[in-house]
Formats: sequence, C-alpha cells, structure tokens
Amino acid sequence: MRIATLGNAAVVHTQRWVEHFRSRGHEVALWSLEAGPAGLGARPLPAWPLPGAFRYPLAAPALAQAVRKFAPDIVDSHYVPNYGLLGALLNRHPLSVTAWGSDLLLLGERGGLHRSRLRWVLRRADLVLADAENLASAARNLGARTERVACIPWGVDLGRYREDGAREPGLILSTRRMEPLYDLPTLVEGVARVMATRPNTRLVLAGDGPSRSEIEQLAARRLPAGRYQFVGVLDAQGIAEWLARAEIYVSASLSDSTSLSLLEAMACGAVPVVSDLVGNREWVADGAGAHLFPPGDSAGLALALERTFDDAAWRDHARRHNRQIVERRADHSRNMAEIEARFEALVRGAR
Repeated sequence: MRIATLGNAAVVHTQRWVEHFRSRGHEVALWSLEAGPAGLGARPLPAWPLPGAFRYPLAAPALAQAVRKFAPDIVDSHYVPNYGLLGALLNRHPLSVTAWGSDLLLLGERGGLHRSRLRWVLRRADLVLADAENLASAARNLGARTERVACIPWGVDLGRYREDGAREPGLILSTRRMEPLYDLPTLVEGVARVMATRPNTRLVLAGDGPSRSEIEQLAARRLPAGRYQFVGVLDAQGIAEWLARAEIYVSASLSDSTSLSLLEAMACGAVPVVSDLVGNREWVADGAGAHLFPPGDSAGLALALERTFDDAAWRDHARRHNRQIVERRADHSRNMAEIEARFEALVRGAR
C-alpha cells in the first residue's frame, strides 16, 4: 500500500507507527507541521505562527498538492482536531482517523467550534481507530458511524518490553511527558510523603515537556537531595531498561485512554500505581495488578505507594498477572496486523 500519514513527527507514537508500516513493506509518506528525527523523513508543511485552529487548516492547500502527487491508496490521520481535520479537508478516501485520547476525551467535552470540528471529521472517516473502549464510545457519541469505529490497542513490543535483570529496591519510575495533563506536581508531592519515612526509595523521571522546569524546581524543594533524577527523553530501549529496574511505575495522569506507558510497565514488571481512570481500569484494577488513587490526590498516591511497597508477595503476583494481560491483549505485532488488515480491506473496497 501507499500510505499518506498525517501526524506530529516529533511524537514517538507517530514515529513508531510509521516505522511499523514501513517495516511491513508499505510505502509511507509522513507529512507534519512539526519537525521530527532526520531519519524519519517527514515532509514539512507550512507552519504559520498562529493558534492551531488556524495553523492546521492553512496547511491544507500545500498538503493537497503534495498528496495528489504521491497518489496514496489510503490517508492515515492522527489526532482528530488537527491532522484528522487536515485529512478530512483533503476529501480523499479511504480516510482513517486515529484518536489519541485527549482529542476526544477532553476536547470532546467542550462545546461550540471544538465539538463541531470533531463531529465533522469523524463523520467523514471511513475508519476511526481507538485504543480503548472509553475512547471508542466518545467517538461514537461525537458522530462516528458505529460500524466504522474499531477499538484496537496499539500494544507494545513484548520482545523489547520484558523483565530483564535485577530489580532495584525502592525505585519509583515515571515515564510520562512533563505537561499539565500528566499532573507531575501531584506525583512529586505523593512521592515526597513516602520518602519521608522510607529512606531507601528514590524517584526517576524520564521524559521532557513544557512543565519540566516547574517540576525540577518542585522536586528540589520537596524531595531529598540525591534521591531523585531527571534522565530526559529516552528511546524505546532506554525506557524498557529503566522499567525492568523499577519496582513501581507511577502515573498521576488526569485523563487517559489506553496508556502505552502503562502497558510498557506491565510488560516489564514495574508494578503500576496509577490514577483511577476509566482508561486505566480497562487494564488493571485496584488490588488486581495495580493500586489506584483518585486523580489529583497526593495523599491517595502516597497511600497507594505504601500499600505496594508493604507487600512483596502481592507485587510478585501482580507482575505475573500483568504480563499475562499484555501477552493476551496488547501484543503490538498482532494488534498492528489487525489494523493493517483493516487498511487493506478499505483499499480493496475503494478499488
């Protein structure tokens, strides 16, 4: 297939998606307003210094001309309000639109132009991909045709993400992007409570984002010196290695569909302590594979961490339980093969 993918080239999810389809022998051209790694070969689009509501539609004429020359079999758009909108503006079919979570779960709750734009895009898609049932339900509620919505988790590479080597006692790991959605202040405050009574604990924060400076300053104020570390952006192998070392994976996200970071932790044996969200409960439950806490509740997070540290036998059981879950439901190669098959069926139908 010739696949025209529209998405943010700077985001690792886009990079992995494109690399997967290329590895399968498909010709994939990626268009993006954002710059990505040189090796990805993203084709730039004009990016005006304007709000997104204007910046993305203004790129549509240049995109339409470039896509016409590429002559794809399918248009593949990621994140509904921006690249999904660009895909719909091309008026080419088949069109697949992939929702990433906050585009429907948060923006979909807004009224007016935001909601209207989402509905307009979803109604024009021949396929709407969602990685969790709460996200698929949001897509249907916003006007996507039920028979065109597919709930398929992207999954994780089970060969890369696995238990591997010695686990470091007391190591707590965060791999979420440093932006308000992931509520790192609550995470730091919760961990600070635990560190006050457990001298062998330490926190490692991977990733980057617009809130990093704020989080670094908060950590310096609230956490003991020498017991926390910012390791920056890691590649997939680096994340897998840290998860295989950590006793606990922690996420204080305020909204999620299926969190790939959670699935990676489950595959590697880092026991999840995560916010109590519908998307997380599709994979774990409190006391069954994880301990949950109310979003925004640092005291609840501290209690969940304490419960996890206090029961070594339960942690061992949780690790085995979680690995079985991801092997059964979140095998990247198997799940992406299903998405590929849906693309191919749409292309056959169009021909």
